[in-house]
Formats: sequence, structure tokens, C-alpha cells
Amino acid sequence: MKPPQVSVNFQKPSAMAWLDEISESNAILSAILRVVHPQLYVAGRETLNRLRQSTEIKGQDVLKKWTSVFSGVSVIGNRTTPAHRDGRSRHHWYDLLTALGPYRNCNLELPGLGLSLEYGPGAVVGLSGMMLEHEVPSFSGERVCYAYFMRDAVHDWARVPGGTWMKTDYYESH
Repeated sequence: MKPPQVSVNFQKPSAMAWLDEISESNAILSAILRVVHPQLYVAGRETLNRLRQSTEIKGQDVLKKWTSVFSGVSVIGNRTTPAHRDGRSRHHWYDLLTALGPYRNCNLELPGLGLSLEYGPGAVVGLSGMMLEHEVPSFSGERVCYAYFMRDAVHDWARVPGGTWMKTDYYESH
């Protein structure tokens, strides 16, 4: 299996500076995952450690600065997102979505569940993006969404089990 590689977007000095700027936010969102899905947090942390230890991965300077247990992040600026599912994950994995900016009148829609959630500035939402169709059909103002995710192929390459569905009885036993 071919090893994963660091995105070419990180070949620019400005991207490395951006990593420094979001390092604290990355760590906080990783901590949130540790609370809402501890097994997935551990799997993400172990995968990151294996990536950092690999001599096959180019761009180790990026991995040293990457402070998130997630495999990646998409930055969605000032646009709506049509209804979709995320296909390169696993059913029981959570993505974390956080939205920032001076905007209003925004909802995260989950059409399959018939739910519309208020999605104001600073909101953090964990959801199985592969299982739940989701969309942001409209908003007013300026908004950026950071969508954190894990990639199945990265975990497969690292040979890190992806855990199972999060269950509330985990908290009863710990």
C-alpha cells in the first residue's frame, strides 16, 4: 500500500504559518473528540504518531506542527454546502465541524433525520458525516467552517484499528 503524503498545500511558507496560528484550536478540537469519542481520539493519536515515525512520509516538518488527531481539515469560507455525505471515512467515526465569523441565520440541516440545528458562531458539532446527510443551505454575513475529518486510507496504511461506535456505557465503566 502506498503511504499517505502531506498535502501539497503545505509546501508554501504561508501554510506553515497558518498551522502555527491554528495549533491551539487544533488541540482544543482534539480534546473535544477525546470527550465525545475516546476510542477515535486514541486511534487518531496513534495514527499521527505512526505517520511522524515513518521514513516513507515526506513533509515531516508539517507533521511536527500538526496538533490535531484528525487526518485533515477542510476550510469552507463564505459558502453554503449542499446536502451530502462524506464518503472516505468510516460509519462510526465523527467529524467535527466548527463555524466562526460575524454571521447569523445559519442552520445545520440533517435532512434524513428531519432536524435543523442552530449553527451560530463558535458552534462545534460532532457527527458521522458518512452516515448523516448534512447541509448548510444559507446564512447572512461572513462565515468560515473548519471541517475536521479522518481518512480511512490513512488509518489502514498505519494499521491502526478505527474503534467502534461510541456508546454511553463507556462513561459508566471509566
